[in-house]
Amino acid sequence: MLTTRMIVVRVPRFFIFYLLMSIVLTGCTGFDTMDPGTPPLTPSASPGESTSAGLSAGTSAGLSAGTSASACPVSEPVWAKPPDDPAVQGSPEYGYYFVNQDRSIWASAWWTEDEEYHLRVSEEGVKVGWFRPAGAVLEITGQRLDAQAPPLETHVPCCYPTRFQATGLILPTEGCWEVTAKAADSELSFVLSVEP
Repeated sequence: MLTTRMIVVRVPRFFIFYLLMSIVLTGCTGFDTMDPGTPPLTPSASPGESTSAGLSAGTSAGLSAGTSASACPVSEPVWAKPPDDPAVQGSPEYGYYFVNQDRSIWASAWWTEDEEYHLRVSEEGVKVGWFRPAGAVLEITGQRLDAQAPPLETHVPCCYPTRFQATGLILPTEGCWEVTAKAADSELSFVLSVEP
């Protein structure tokens, strides 16, 4: 007599949820491959303006104290595929990134993928993956634009020999924050809104 066996594989619910959301979002949005000749744009930028150029010129002067969070000129990340890097397992996948005009510095903006997640003040901070010129020292600074506050705290581990660099950022207070990263001759600036 021939019998068949059924094999049951348990898949975590969150995996099924993310898989379904990926399928739905892929169908609802087009993929932006970021043509190398086209710099990333802010929502209000014209084709000649880049995310970093508009921010580094327009936000470093600061906002007046007491400015509401809605007045914070939050940078819009781009949906793009990061560069290949041997330090990152697997092939690169699309995600949200802040990218400078010459595409030499990328900062992951993973938290923007979840509408219910907001950057918040915490002692643990937020992990951010970066791509910068290979082996270059990554210097990250940050300042609150809408009020006095201690500076951004960063944890940038030593000696990443490829373009990828893991970091930790601790935003010490709520408010409107400008983050600036420099590596070799490259620079990227972006603005974040941090909740209490």
